[in-house]
Amino acid sequence: MSLIIAGHRGVAGTHPENTLCSIQEAKHLGLAWVEVDIQPTRDGILVVCHDHTVERCSNGYGRVDELTLSELKQLDFGSWKGPEFTGEKVLTLDELLTYCHDNTLHINLEVKVDTHDVQYVVKLLAEALSKSPIDRNLLLISSFSREVMLTLHSARLGVKLGVLGNRLNQKVLKTIQEVDTYSCHLNYRWLTKKHIRWLREREVEIWCYTVNNPKSFRHLAEVDAIFSDYPQRFMDHA
Repeated sequence: MSLIIAGHRGVAGTHPENTLCSIQEAKHLGLAWVEVDIQPTRDGILVVCHDHTVERCSNGYGRVDELTLSELKQLDFGSWKGPEFTGEKVLTLDELLTYCHDNTLHINLEVKVDTHDVQYVVKLLAEALSKSPIDRNLLLISSFSREVMLTLHSARLGVKLGVLGNRLNQKVLKTIQEVDTYSCHLNYRWLTKKHIRWLREREVEIWCYTVNNPKSFRHLAEVDAIFSDYPQRFMDHA
């Protein structure tokens, strides 16, 4: 099986992360997979954004969950990356699902929480998926939050689940064993032969982040997928 190259936050190396233009660039490059981050606005709309605040990737300020979608839509999420991206708007999960459905693009949704009510966030996600015609086989949902993963497992959304961790520690191992886990997403720097063996024995796919240099990851040929800000560097390896 060939290595899956998943665009990290779209194509974050060259485009403003987690925006439509970044995801469109991934499609243009011929990628089958992209990864993005989702979290709720103040008015209960899931949007595509990594940080819990908007300062780094927009011309605004404040927490995502303290701003309404209307307020977020007024911000520029592109010009920080380059003037050619000026005016790029925040993307809602609904808009993203529509794009991926229309373009048959696989998407890994990473659920971001810190102080959020996990049950509420998963409920919003379930509602968004129920409204979307997207093929569930195009979706993979992951989170660093053990509570999110257990809640997603209980919700039975008919979507593949990926357990996220920095390394394969006891907490991650426990979550994998308690959730119907399709894949485990780990920091490539800490992946070992032992980890690979353990996951292979349990038929859990191995996805690693964030790999930006083909020569920097010695286990590249032994995993199922990588996330990269510069996926074009790996196209010859796929």
